Amino acid sequence: MNRLPHGYVVRRDHVDYLDVAGDMVYQPDVYALAGFLAERCGARWIVDIGCGAAGKLRRFAATYRLMCIDHAAALALARESLGGATFVECDLEEGLAVIDEEILGSAVVICADVMEHLRNPEVLARALARVSGMAPFVLISTPDRDRARGWLDCGPPANPSHVIEWSAAEFLRFLGDAGFGDLHIHGHTVNTDLQRAKTTTLVVTGAHAARPARHSGLRVAAVMHVFNEADILEEVVRHLFAEGIEVHIFDNWSSDGSWEIAGALLSAGLARLVERFPAAPSGEYEWARLLAKTEEYGAGLEADWVMHHDADEIRCSPWHGVRLVDAIAAADGLGYDAIDFTVADFRFLRSRAQAAASFERALTFFEFGCRPGHYSQIKAWKNRCRVKLADSGGHAAAFPERRIYPLKFLTKHYPLRSFEQAQRKVFRDRIPRTRREHATHGWHAQYDAFMEAGAIPGWLPQELIAWHPQLFLTEYVVERISGIGLPGSPCDVP
Repeated sequence: MNRLPHGYVVRRDHVDYLDVAGDMVYQPDVYALAGFLAERCGARWIVDIGCGAAGKLRRFAATYRLMCIDHAAALALARESLGGATFVECDLEEGLAVIDEEILGSAVVICADVMEHLRNPEVLARALARVSGMAPFVLISTPDRDRARGWLDCGPPANPSHVIEWSAAEFLRFLGDAGFGDLHIHGHTVNTDLQRAKTTTLVVTGAHAARPARHSGLRVAAVMHVFNEADILEEVVRHLFAEGIEVHIFDNWSSDGSWEIAGALLSAGLARLVERFPAAPSGEYEWARLLAKTEEYGAGLEADWVMHHDADEIRCSPWHGVRLVDAIAAADGLGYDAIDFTVADFRFLRSRAQAAASFERALTFFEFGCRPGHYSQIKAWKNRCRVKLADSGGHAAAFPERRIYPLKFLTKHYPLRSFEQAQRKVFRDRIPRTRREHATHGWHAQYDAFMEAGAIPGWLPQELIAWHPQLFLTEYVVERISGIGLPGSPCDVP
């Protein structure tokens, strides 16, 4: 069942490991992610299985009830760190101590780099599979043998405390054999706060992370304001339609053919509404007025959910191959009423001419959004009251008792798509029309960096991250579902 390759040698003489404080913090982003998920799902407990000295749990002591599970020697150290926690002595080789279902129903469970220390990891894996059906989130990590040791390593593990080390694929199959039915959110995370090498396999599972089934009946409306986005508008609308989202377009008196394209999309049944707003052309961008229109119009729709959506965005769910409508329906069914998004800004390259085909296929280099507003992108909400968008410049829908689904969705943003389009958009369509709101609210500052240069020449590949759909899902699993680990992100737990 261990799913190890033929000829792999397990360690028979391993030594017990005690997690004492040192110069490095192991799995820092795993614990930061646990705190992020616990805050958003309203957890009351954090349960650490194989807690060791439990120093990484001190950050949570003032906010959550803590349960530390480990053998006696480890718990002796943990008691020195956390006087007020619940301590459960347990030999993990023999299985997992019984945890009250009421506690698990309100817990984020961590099992970070424990499995590799066990002679019989199947016993704990089966217990964690049962726990994952009750706890909202369960985080399991272990070193990736291929990344940590090299793909020719056949054991025994170089670490004298490790019995077994799996590759990522082997570990996923091992967990599948143990009874985990859904392991669609997984990838790699950093090993320590010092090295920050992505050599650790991380699996995010639990009752609130399960891959959604296809849903029918939920109405989700995207409200979109458009100004001169003719080159990308049809691609965005067709994507939304395929994702089960109905599209409502307000054209801000475009002069590039966007209005005519929107009309054709309406005639083809791909959009529900196409109107011009405001009633007459304006020399100002009037973003606050457009946001107020979205607030008012969205509240009047019969849709179950509303999305504030730009004309240059492709939105995706956290699960590969799951439609937006199905993912939103799953969040709704769990009692959440808002969705947050991680932003990936796609850029055109100086050395490559833009093809006329799909921008999603043609623009293959990106950078994570790093402006303060990018870390709060709460742009989908359950339609039960009028929300406030303008207060945040459109970055976050605010309403009473908001409950944000813990896993962030993804916004693939294509604001600047070619040399010619970028010059028109920034220097003709945006900067001259946003000066008043820039001065009044500080909005539209994303283009300030281009003012002095007077042109946008494009980006170099080495300045960006190459996009590969499957690699993105796994290599940036923590970053994309939480924002943790991104430069300047406020999501990290101190």
